Parts: sequence; C-alpha cells; structure tokens
Amino acid sequence: MSKYDFFWNTMEQCDWSKEGDDDKVLAPVVKYLSNQDDTAIFEFDDLMSELLYHLDTKELADQCEKAEPYMSDDSFLYSRCVALINGPAYYEKAKAGKKSELWTMEFEALLYIPQRAWAKKHKKSEGDYPHIAPLSYETGSNTEGWK
Repeated sequence: MSKYDFFWNTMEQCDWSKEGDDDKVLAPVVKYLSNQDDTAIFEFDDLMSELLYHLDTKELADQCEKAEPYMSDDSFLYSRCVALINGPAYYEKAKAGKKSELWTMEFEALLYIPQRAWAKKHKKSEGDYPHIAPLSYETGSNTEGWK
C-alpha cells in the first residue's frame, strides 16, 4: 500500500458528470474531506503538495513550454494539477514525461480542496486555514528537479 493511497482514494470521489465546472467536479471531494478530522485534511494537503512537488522539474517545464509557449509559473503549476486529477497511472506517466497533452490543460481548483474542506467543516473562511504543507508545490520549489 502506497503512502499516497489516501490521496488517490479521496480523489475517486470526483463527480465527472459535472466535467467543465471544476468546482462541481471537486464538490464531493470537498464534502468527503470536510467530514474527516483535521489530521486527514492536512494529510491530504501534504500528499497533494508532495505529488505536485515531484512534478516540478526543469524537464517537465521544458515540455510544458514546448506545448504552451506562453507558459508561466502558474500555468505550469495548474497543468501539473491535471496529472493529479487524472489518477495515479496518469500521474506516473506524466512524471516520466509521457503525457505531453497535459501541458495544454489546467485544473487550478485542485489546489483549494484542503482549505475549502477545512472551512466547510469549521464554518470559517478559507483564509483561516491553519496548515502549511512541508513541501511547496510552487514552480521552482523542487530545486533538485531544476538542476
């Protein structure tokens, strides 16, 4: 069993009948997590950040820039989210550089799942979210991957 199983199993809650509205696709995930304890929400956040971090490499950024010449740090991040939203097999292929079509797509809404779930659970603002993942998913954070 992989340490990422909790993340992948949680993502299976996506409602793909709502494809085209990312927030609605993710609504069941947010609802599911909001019914978990804070530790689970924070674990989801940590796993998501770690998975995105491992996709933050110069090789993949170069692939992205070839597909999307106006690539920015944000568009590279949002494209990396596509690899996560499509499940573990897709993610592994993307990580190996074998999913070049993902660089023309984005799924930014994935990034806000933990904050939204926590805010829903506690009836507070997403801005009050108290957790910071140990790894940053921001473009360029994986310094080893950019050598």
